[in-house]
Amino acid sequence: MTFRRVAKQFARRPLAMLGLVIVVAMVLVAIFAPQLAPYDPTKPDFTAILQAPSSKYLLGTDEVGRDLLSRLIYGARASIRAGIIAVLIAVGLGVPTGLLSGYVGGWLDRLVIMRLTDAMIAFPTIVLALALAAALGGNLTTAMLAIGIGSAPAFIRLARAQALSLREQEFVEAARALGNGANKVMLRHVLPNAVGPLLVQASIAIAAAILAETALSFLGLGVQPPTPSWGSTLRIGTGYMQQAPWLSLYPGLAIFATVLGINLLGDGLRDVLDPRDRA
Repeated sequence: MTFRRVAKQFARRPLAMLGLVIVVAMVLVAIFAPQLAPYDPTKPDFTAILQAPSSKYLLGTDEVGRDLLSRLIYGARASIRAGIIAVLIAVGLGVPTGLLSGYVGGWLDRLVIMRLTDAMIAFPTIVLALALAAALGGNLTTAMLAIGIGSAPAFIRLARAQALSLREQEFVEAARALGNGANKVMLRHVLPNAVGPLLVQASIAIAAAILAETALSFLGLGVQPPTPSWGSTLRIGTGYMQQAPWLSLYPGLAIFATVLGINLLGDGLRDVLDPRDRA
């Protein structure tokens, strides 16, 4: 399926286009945060503590007078970067391992790779991420690493399933008959035909990674103060639910909108790239 055809089919889906607009908007906000933020997100103003939304502070201020809008704009950087890098780690670990497992098969597949994958799947991603983040120390780098490792089993299983299906196809058998080695066949014939499902899984995994990073920051194991993040801002807001509900409301809406946009985008990609779902 050509890129132009994929783009045309994608454009016919309003919800998918809405998801694309939301995702692009959030990425642009993260990239141009210094230009968009009206105030320094880490600078306190003790004369403006817990001020309600106004013309000066559009979304209000926090417990030390920092502008909430500026902190949410800069917080988008941490969440989106964590989601993308964590998924890149998961793809880098999971896709080669899954392709090798599915294409080669044998004892390496059944007794080693899949048993280790099953053991990792037995722990929910967020629990595994919590354990790794607690062991390695709480910061954004360890949070991304922990989330990436915790997300890798999903890519291992998907890549393995694609390799198991594709290795029996005639074009793969023809490539082997021409004397191509296993590595060449996997890279040139199996992997390109598995990109569609892997791309859909990656889009879904980014949303899950953003939620996981938010949870880790909420628990103090992700982004550390005073660096702004949606999770840490949400944690602060829980202590002021009565007198300053905006501290919880707006970070929650930012997380909700971002994850919703990514999920809508992923659903659209799945509908376009997976003929079985499209049928």
